[in-house]
Amino acid sequence: MKVVKGLFLFAVSTVVTACFDPPEFSDTPQIDFLSVSFKEGNVNAPTDSLIVTISFRDGDGDLGLAGDQIEEPYNDIFYGLASNGEIIQLGKKTEFTDLPQFVDVPPGMTGKLATVRTLADPAYSDNLPPFVDAVSSCTDYKLQSVYVMDADKQVIDASYAEIDTMKSKNGFPPIYIVKDMFYFQNNPNHRNIEVEFWENDGTGKYTLFDWEKEYCEAAFNQRFPVLTEKPGPLEGNLTYALTSVGIKATFGSKSLRLKIRIRDRALNVSNDVQTEDFTLDKIKK
Repeated sequence: MKVVKGLFLFAVSTVVTACFDPPEFSDTPQIDFLSVSFKEGNVNAPTDSLIVTISFRDGDGDLGLAGDQIEEPYNDIFYGLASNGEIIQLGKKTEFTDLPQFVDVPPGMTGKLATVRTLADPAYSDNLPPFVDAVSSCTDYKLQSVYVMDADKQVIDASYAEIDTMKSKNGFPPIYIVKDMFYFQNNPNHRNIEVEFWENDGTGKYTLFDWEKEYCEAAFNQRFPVLTEKPGPLEGNLTYALTSVGIKATFGSKSLRLKIRIRDRALNVSNDVQTEDFTLDKIKK
């Protein structure tokens, strides 16, 4: 079954309580599971919704991420730099507000951005995941354009598939736009709510269903927005609507269990909570 690309959407609502006598909570968020329900799509509105509600408590209130919080440590992915027999993680940075982020190369760093061709070098083949094809290996390698500053051009050379040069009219150094099948890793800190789907085979054995590997699409790990600008103890309920055209078609009558955790802006990870086993029909509304 093919999930239609681009329909992994989410919606969040919050209820925050305020107290004159602030409670004492840990600065690491704590959560509890409250409910899960399913709303099946129809001809007029084909999107399915799996709606999860949890409660939360956090001592300093640093929950949620703004849409423009994409600098490290909240960047979406890391590139790999093949350097002296090692693969070094490189993040992303914003150089110009009207352009995508650039690869962030520390001063003095040498090497080349890793691609599928890097696997042919025995010095790096054991440090990279294998490449099968563009679909099977979509969580490790992706055809994409990487933006490189002129000061960092030592990380590329003429061997890359496509290199375009963007020249400035104001005398600034050129910008390089490099397109190739690059190696990358997702950054878990880019998203602050994680939802895992576990399938029960009927004997009590659970298997993790990996949306990204199955469909090369974003999983249901997403972002909820900043809940308050005021620091201090924070508690309330968080409702997350996991929406897709593929939920019912993917799971049918299978027995499922969800595991959920959240992350604050200081990168503290909450405890895990999980639902009881359910089928979509049993929790349908």
